[in-house]
Amino acid sequence: MPIWRLERKYASVAYAGTPRSSLPPTAQTLRPQRVAGLIYGLAGAGIMAAVWPLFGIFLSNAPRSAAPWLERSADVGFGVEDPLLAGAIDLALIAAFGLQHSLMARPVLKRRWRALLPAALERATYVHAANVVLLALIVLWQPIPIEVWRVDHPMLRDACWAAFALGWLILLAGALSLGMGELLGVRQALDWYWGREPEPLPFKTQGLYRWLRHPMYVGVLMAVWATPYMTLGHALLAAGLTIYILIAKRYEERDLNRTYGNLYRRWRAAR
Repeated sequence: MPIWRLERKYASVAYAGTPRSSLPPTAQTLRPQRVAGLIYGLAGAGIMAAVWPLFGIFLSNAPRSAAPWLERSADVGFGVEDPLLAGAIDLALIAAFGLQHSLMARPVLKRRWRALLPAALERATYVHAANVVLLALIVLWQPIPIEVWRVDHPMLRDACWAAFALGWLILLAGALSLGMGELLGVRQALDWYWGREPEPLPFKTQGLYRWLRHPMYVGVLMAVWATPYMTLGHALLAAGLTIYILIAKRYEERDLNRTYGNLYRRWRAAR
C-alpha cells in the first residue's frame, strides 16, 4: 500500500491524542517521510524565490554594466558564435520551458503523477521541474547580439524600464491573488506534513483577477518585451514565450471550464 494511503489510515489515530509509542509501527515510520515531504515542498518554493529574480536580471540586461561573473543576459554574453546554432540551442531551451509548464499542468499527466507520489506533493514537483528548466534557460542561453532596436531618448528609455518593472509587479500581484502558498505547493506540503487530506483548490477571482483574465501572463509578456535594448536573441526569447502563452492560455481556459463549469464561465463573461 502506498505511503500516503497508510498515512491517511493512521492520521485519525495520531490526531486523537494516541501516545506516540502506541501508534502502529508503520505509522511511526511515516514521520521521516512527512518531514522529507515538507522539506521538498519548501525547497521548491525557496529555489523559485531565487531563480525568478535571476530571470529578471537576465532579461534586464543588467550584467552589461555589472561584475564580469554576471556578464550573461538575454542580449549579451559568451556563447557560440554561429547565429544559426545559437538560435537552435535557444529554441530547444524555449521548447523545454514550454513543454514542462504545459504538459505537467495537464490533468491527464497529473493523474499519472498521483500514481507515483502523494497528491499533496504534486505541485511541489511541478515547481521543482519549473526551476530546473528556467535555470537551464538562464545558464545555457546563447545570446545573438544582432541589434533589433535601441531606444536612446532618455524619456522613452525610462518608459521602457517603467513598463518592464510594471510587468514584474503585475506578475507578482497575480501570483499573490491566486495564493502564493498554494501556487508554490507550500500549503499542499504542509497538508502532507500534518496528515491532512489535500483539499481541492478553490476558484479564486480576487485581486487582479477582478479586472484581468490572465494577469500573470500579462506580466510575463510585459517583462520580456519592454526593453530599450533588443537584440535578435532577446526577441527570439520574447517571441517564443509569447507563442507558449498563447497556446497555454487556451488549454488553461479549457481545463478551468471543465473543472469549475458555470462558475468559471460567468467570471469569464464579465471580463
